[in-house]
Amino acid sequence: MHFEKGTISSASFLQLLESIPVATLLVNRNGEIRFANSEAESLLGYEPKTLIDNSIETVIPERFLTKHRHYVSSYFDTPAKRKMGFGQTLYATRKDGKEIPVEIGLNPFDLEGNDSVIVSLVDLSVRQEATRILINSVALAPYGVLLIGQNGNILHVNEALCKSFGYIESELIGMSVESLLPERYRPHHKSLRASYSQTPIMRTMGEGRDLTALHKDGREFPVEIGLSPIDVGPEDRIILVSLTDITKRTRLEMALKETNKNLEEFTYVASHDLRSPLRGISDLLTWIQEDIDLDANPEVAKNLNRIAIRIDKMEQLIANLLTYARAGRASTTLEEVNIRHLIEEVIDFIDVPTSFDIECIAESVTLSLILTPLETILRNLLSNAIKHHDKESGRIQVSCELEGNFCIFKVKDDGPGIPASAMKRIFNLFQTATASERGGTGIGLSVSRRLAEVHGANLSVTSNQPDEGVTFELRWPRFVRKDTHDLKA
Repeated sequence: MHFEKGTISSASFLQLLESIPVATLLVNRNGEIRFANSEAESLLGYEPKTLIDNSIETVIPERFLTKHRHYVSSYFDTPAKRKMGFGQTLYATRKDGKEIPVEIGLNPFDLEGNDSVIVSLVDLSVRQEATRILINSVALAPYGVLLIGQNGNILHVNEALCKSFGYIESELIGMSVESLLPERYRPHHKSLRASYSQTPIMRTMGEGRDLTALHKDGREFPVEIGLSPIDVGPEDRIILVSLTDITKRTRLEMALKETNKNLEEFTYVASHDLRSPLRGISDLLTWIQEDIDLDANPEVAKNLNRIAIRIDKMEQLIANLLTYARAGRASTTLEEVNIRHLIEEVIDFIDVPTSFDIECIAESVTLSLILTPLETILRNLLSNAIKHHDKESGRIQVSCELEGNFCIFKVKDDGPGIPASAMKRIFNLFQTATASERGGTGIGLSVSRRLAEVHGANLSVTSNQPDEGVTFELRWPRFVRKDTHDLKA
């Protein structure tokens, strides 16, 4: 920078430097500070005008002085406007001895025949602290994170990412991000990365598509990726990539799909291939009973009745299996449900012996819930409490209270209880508490737990020790969740 004599006075020029909102020094060839604006004095902790005539080395950390003297001499040999120490972290020393990270710009200036340089200093303390917080956050993240420079090279990774890919940190730093992709995706990814750099926004990557990464051992694995641009300077930007290895989840989803597919096939077979021949056998049995004289053949009549009973049991078994299979489908219809009214209606629906006392403990509060499966579970639990009671009279308490995100329903009875050995298997298909249970098919609790689980609820049972009986607890979600209720279905 050069001003012709007469175009601007020294006083005007220094006034111009004072008006710059960035810490600025004017230093001559001898390294003497000829001017410091108020921003520089404030940044370096000096009183007004006390920096002037000091050596520039006053504000340079001692460990850098030797190199700095060489740089000053060479700079005035070929002066040019440029940043100092590009790519390095530079520091200045405050009057109190504290070092601060700075970005330094140099601009040569000829002031009335004297070689000088305008030195601008930008305090990077806040930016450096933000970077430190970012690095710590990345390190502590429970999922893989990598920081990528504008050239696509990896600048930083956390331990979770190293574990996902099988590399150590030093192997990944400086590596191209394309190296973490299967070979067939690399050329296209480069163009995608170039396109993203033109309009960088925070978003998920490849939404709706299966994304695949490449492990160090050559195996591919499914991932979910999020992109977040971070500006680290006026002209510099890095991309924070969050990456989650979803291998386990994908396996579970595939297993669940296979299970549901098998269940649907079973439902079809049970509905058509098993029921139809069973009905045919039942019709044949009826015709035989009509064609023969049963009074003259009592033994034959007895056996035919046994066949009829077994056919009925087989039909009931198929019906129960279909009920269990269908319980795996989540209902999606929300209804306004008054909790107390719901319990009272369930009690009214059941044929309760007059010798039984049923108590309802619940507030008259209305919630938006999926009613049908909830009603079915409560009806099953209450029916079981009556059906499996070992006395002519009994006392059952049905209650509900709101706790956090759940409605806690409890059905407490004073019946015979459940043996400790049967507690774990009581919810299994076709399992009963005891072999001598009256009328138990072992399907009700299985269906109830299945209905609970597909709707994000939990059903459990505990003994009332030291009192008699058991308490079933149903934790039913108060709020609709996307992972358990697909309202579009």
